[in-house]
Amino acid sequence: MFHRLYAKSPGDKRYSPMDYNAGHQVINLMFATLFSPEETQRLEAELPKLHKENPGWKFMIRKAS
Repeated sequence: MFHRLYAKSPGDKRYSPMDYNAGHQVINLMFATLFSPEETQRLEAELPKLHKENPGWKFMIRKAS
């Protein structure tokens, strides 16, 4: 199963999908990065680092439907 990374900046009301390589939020899911199961495991390990490097931001991993 594939997953996507979602993020919410301090001023945002909701989470938005991320283009992980470009490092910014996107509106259209077509531009959001899809992570394979192996990549998702690496991303889960990186979440604490993402939170630490981006104070006030919140990140979550969701299943791609």
